[in-house]
Amino acid sequence: MKPALKGLLVVLAISAALLAGWLKYSDFLARGQKPPKASQILNEMEKSGVPDFSLTDIQEKEIKLTDYRGKIVLLNFWASWCEPCIKEFPSMIKLIKEMQGDVILLAVSADYERGDIDPFLKAFNVNDENIKVMWDKDQNVAKQYGTFKLPESYIIGKNGELIRKVAGVEDWATPEALEYFKGL
Repeated sequence: MKPALKGLLVVLAISAALLAGWLKYSDFLARGQKPPKASQILNEMEKSGVPDFSLTDIQEKEIKLTDYRGKIVLLNFWASWCEPCIKEFPSMIKLIKEMQGDVILLAVSADYERGDIDPFLKAFNVNDENIKVMWDKDQNVAKQYGTFKLPESYIIGKNGELIRKVAGVEDWATPEALEYFKGL
């Protein structure tokens, strides 16, 4: 078979798959069903920007997201009992150190007890002024962002716009990740 014909068949197959997916989604919407709550929240953030919040950090200082306008913010929801969070956290620390104040980490803990946070931070030697750790005791901020599984992160632009949502573990200190953040 000629390469041009093969290419045409591949394009037709991909187009058919995309059309089938769109028709299925259109049918879903036509029946009056709504996307899941988390998807609705994410859609709203993509249109209107991320919601502001206020929490107290572990030094008892009030932290508001809007305090960091003009900076890139990595908003991370985590917990000390979450194995994927434990795996991910060191790469976030490396990213923040490498970015030298151009990126702020707002680490929002979903721990059940406030006392569980300090040993976690001590284990990772967290002492960077660009890392703010807060406890979301009742999960109000997590719910506001549609976060129900950990870890979950949001990259927020300098003007408060949602750049990207990352569900699950990410290696934030790879050369590609560092280049990505430097490009923001």
